[in-house]
Amino acid sequence: MAMNIDSLERALKKAFGKELRYEVNREASIIRTSWAGLQNYRDPDGNEDLLIFVTLDGNGEYLEIQAPQAYNAGGCRHMGALCRTLLGTSFRTPVVQFSFDESDGEIRATAEMVLMDGTCTPKQLRATIELLISVIDDYHPHIVRAMETGEISYPDEGTIVRPTLEDSESEDGPLGSVDVDVAIRAALTKTREAGRKLWESAAPARDPGRHA
Repeated sequence: MAMNIDSLERALKKAFGKELRYEVNREASIIRTSWAGLQNYRDPDGNEDLLIFVTLDGNGEYLEIQAPQAYNAGGCRHMGALCRTLLGTSFRTPVVQFSFDESDGEIRATAEMVLMDGTCTPKQLRATIELLISVIDDYHPHIVRAMETGEISYPDEGTIVRPTLEDSESEDGPLGSVDVDVAIRAALTKTREAGRKLWESAAPARDPGRHA
């Protein structure tokens, strides 16, 4: 039997207990909550809370845990470094992926599960939510550094890579004459569009950020 919003809410309650505060949009099959008191993370407005959406598709076959508007790259002058850092973070962390919306600069972090005719246990749900939160909190200083300075770094790695013009234009380099900013933006957009098509094929399109 596929999961529904009621069974998802029960799993969330069992996973985190009564201390968790949340809102349920049953029509859209979305549960909205937030985490505060993280060590590093601050949202684009400087707030400590990390907004989390837990979403089911219409048939209960697809579970998505998102941190919408985790960052905003509107006006960012170091998109190449930012995109490299996001891709590098996704490469280094299981489950969690980042997507970029060029229309408004939104960067969101997502962890997905394909349930089909199965379900998600409270233990799985808690582990996935906590993984998403910990990745964002751990990598936050490095993502912000890339946005503000163009420097690329990762936790526990002392080397900071400073992208140069030669990185993108040298014919002898591993990237040839590819424009790094354009190439990485295209890769992120392509990944985002592939996920959207998968989502739309399973249920009517919906944007969690416009409900809840």
